[in-house]
Amino acid sequence: MRPIPVGTKILLVSLVLALCSCHQKPKDPFADYAHVTVPTKLAPGILSTDSIQWNNAFASQTQQLFYTKMGKTNAIGMYIDFRDPNPIGKPIGLPEGQAYSDFYVNPEGQLLLFASNQLENERDTLGDWNIWQSKRLGNSWGNPELLLDQKLEGNQFYPWLTGSGNLYFSTTPDGSRDADIFRLPMQNGKYTSPQRLPWPINTTAMEADAFVSHQEDYMIFAGFDRKQNLGLSDLYICFRIEEQWTAPVWMGPELNSSGYDGSPFVTDNGRYLIFTSSRNSPEEKPFFNHYIVPFSVDKFRKQALKKSQRYALVGKIPQRFEPNLISTPSVEYGGSFAPNDANFYFSTASADFSKRTIRQARFANGKFDAPQVVEMGGKLYDASDVQINTEANALFFKMYGQVANDSTRTDGNIFVSTKTDGQWGAPHLLGPEVNSGYNEYYPMATQSGNLYFSRNLPGRGYDIYCAQKRGDTYLEAQPLSTTINTDLLESDAYVSPDESFMIFVRADAADGLGATDLYISLREKGAWTTPKNMEAYNSKGIDGSPFVDPNGGHLFFTSNRSSPSPETFDGHLDIYVAAFDINDWKN
Repeated sequence: MRPIPVGTKILLVSLVLALCSCHQKPKDPFADYAHVTVPTKLAPGILSTDSIQWNNAFASQTQQLFYTKMGKTNAIGMYIDFRDPNPIGKPIGLPEGQAYSDFYVNPEGQLLLFASNQLENERDTLGDWNIWQSKRLGNSWGNPELLLDQKLEGNQFYPWLTGSGNLYFSTTPDGSRDADIFRLPMQNGKYTSPQRLPWPINTTAMEADAFVSHQEDYMIFAGFDRKQNLGLSDLYICFRIEEQWTAPVWMGPELNSSGYDGSPFVTDNGRYLIFTSSRNSPEEKPFFNHYIVPFSVDKFRKQALKKSQRYALVGKIPQRFEPNLISTPSVEYGGSFAPNDANFYFSTASADFSKRTIRQARFANGKFDAPQVVEMGGKLYDASDVQINTEANALFFKMYGQVANDSTRTDGNIFVSTKTDGQWGAPHLLGPEVNSGYNEYYPMATQSGNLYFSRNLPGRGYDIYCAQKRGDTYLEAQPLSTTINTDLLESDAYVSPDESFMIFVRADAADGLGATDLYISLREKGAWTTPKNMEAYNSKGIDGSPFVDPNGGHLFFTSNRSSPSPETFDGHLDIYVAAFDINDWKN
């Protein structure tokens, strides 16, 4: 065998090294931030320059980060190449004279999506914001083209693609600043119809800047005016399980600030969260920087699966609870649930209230399932005003008639069903200490066993009563004091488990806002205080059936405020939820 010339050896070694280098993973441009414990400015003085800029999209294969910066007249697209020994921010190079914002780049660095208000064609005079695309041509980018064939309503911002091609974006109606997040599924190579993401992701406030993971199993977005927040906008995360989104989880004070926090992006390896923030800038003239912090998505997963998280972020503005699932165009009212029970119990009725049912919505995998009618003793009953006790082993409710051996009784009576081996037993009529032969409604059991309810006496109207529990029996029910019961209608009393406060309904009061209003009274030294109108929760229409969640942080109630004319009952009621703090009502 002839020896290999030295020159040939050098050439072969060079080829081997070149081939090896082609298969080496790109250097981690964020390795210097691997051990920081708080959000830290990314590339200060180069990328983070105390200016008006936002948006983060990183192409892992080209090591380029794309972002938006405010120019002299328009928003422009910028990028920074971390392969450069001395990286600097450079314009992307799209045609000048147009506004470009909210860039997405695919991991290969070959496709850009962005929002622009440039005219769509020669006949377009509106100049609204749409989603555009540009494809890489060598070291430059091709002319922008509309991404979608279909015309969507309003303005579209912040596009984001998943690995399957599904498109997420924010939409603001023309002339509005409130944005919601939408999903546009890709099927057989074509986009179908846009789907608004459900409550409680989208609320009556603003949601935007959605980053969606490549596998579409979680999403981080910016939300405004939620109960849990630190600043003007905060970052929230939710998870997609069995094609359904969980409730969002606030990402906490470790990430959020008192300013604007948004434009989230998680690197392909899942190690880093990059986002934009106005922290440490003056509120009257904010500037923005890019921040980076090591990230673990699993940190938030457990919290997202809790039942209380479904409404944990709802603030003081009442919102329909689980719209289109629990709150529908029909009649729903009187929600209730216990700390250690997976179900949400509520009542439904026909528009004329000739038929009533008790339903339960089971909570599993971070969401409520479709409500089902509750069977008791293996049968279905025409029943309503359901409340579950704190131990989750007894349902109290109202039925008309159903009095054994007395078919002439058609009045409303209070029944109880107890749970045995996971099944609700046949209804049991409470005794004459509670049921009088007149109408009794809306039972509420406390930790002591005392039972509060409403009774409608002839010539008197509705008043609130309490039947004290002694052992296994009730004492004869007594009306509450005249501090609570007046010549007006008083009904639907929610009484806290420790009987320290009560929320109830009063109708046609001088200080009322609508047909019926919610009032609150505290129990001090064994007596109920003068009730206060809960103005922030009331409307021009019907407000009633209050219930405070077991954590004490939210008030559920029934209202017809979404009706065209809430002053006149039109056969429609929904269940609402809003933040609540009993300390707000203490002197």
